[in-house]
Amino acid sequence: MPRFSIIVPVYNVQNYLAACVKSVAEQQGPPDWECILVDDGSTDLCPQLCDAFAAEIPGVQVIHRENGGLAAARNTGLRAAAGEWVLFLDSDDAMAPGLLAALRRELDAHPGYDWYIGKHLEWQPDGTLTEHAGLRLLPGPFASSDYAQRLRALYTAGHWSVWKYCLRRAWLAENRLRFWPDVRWAEDWPFDLLLLTCCERLYFLDVVFTHYRVGRQGSLLTDAKNLPKRFDALAAAQRHLASLATIGRIDAATYAVMRDAAADVFWPQARTAAVRDKGIRRACLPGLRRLRMLYAHGTEVKTRRDWRMFQTMMRLLGPRLTLFLAARLKKG
Repeated sequence: MPRFSIIVPVYNVQNYLAACVKSVAEQQGPPDWECILVDDGSTDLCPQLCDAFAAEIPGVQVIHRENGGLAAARNTGLRAAAGEWVLFLDSDDAMAPGLLAALRRELDAHPGYDWYIGKHLEWQPDGTLTEHAGLRLLPGPFASSDYAQRLRALYTAGHWSVWKYCLRRAWLAENRLRFWPDVRWAEDWPFDLLLLTCCERLYFLDVVFTHYRVGRQGSLLTDAKNLPKRFDALAAAQRHLASLATIGRIDAATYAVMRDAAADVFWPQARTAAVRDKGIRRACLPGLRRLRMLYAHGTEVKTRRDWRMFQTMMRLLGPRLTLFLAARLKKG
């Protein structure tokens, strides 16, 4: 059994995939890893590249599947994984040099945890690597029976980032922890929330896991035309979270924390939807209306006066008029 299973979902990243796979293949130390490339129905040269890498590099394997999104591709990789520990890596990013050597050392030195969290560096378009100024990771153990405290500790160190987690595969299986396939944008954050329901003890590592490529054009994170898909994903995640509360899987206090976390994801996207393009604004309206239950919630929205004003406008005027007025203000 390999010690590490590295799951790499692949979709139309032919210009970046070689650097990603190279970063895994060149890790120092014993060949105690498997790298599972999950080709999620790519329409460029990625299927052929995946096959070539699997044929030439020991430890690399490929699974071809119909397109189902990043969450579904990661679930496919989890089902195929055989390692003791699971790592996720996005196919346009790179594994930090020396990561596996550092994990071998740290896991042996600090045993008994199911979830280890590390750091990342931002890979700028000019090739430089920079730290994320807004994150503060305090190395060492963290334990709390309070869900809100665990979430705060995780988000202070860095969230939306399964590519800097090391997770015990047996723990994931025992708790049936999987990504929600219908959350097809920012699927990391609801997965974070699920992980935290099953884990009261975290271990933070002063180890860089990933070189995260910033600002790749055409991705769901950078293309304004993808805004409606973001609201569809948020609505799907909110339905799942509400269902957990309804069936009694989580208590009311935990759901309230989750709802605020969902709202903190929602508000930046809602403000971004106030674009000059009338067609994009119109396309966003159905999703914004489905997320009306979040209008009264959120913590980060309270930190700035202009954000609070936007929230008030959404609650009083509704999304159509709010987006129109906010877009006009941007023009000015």
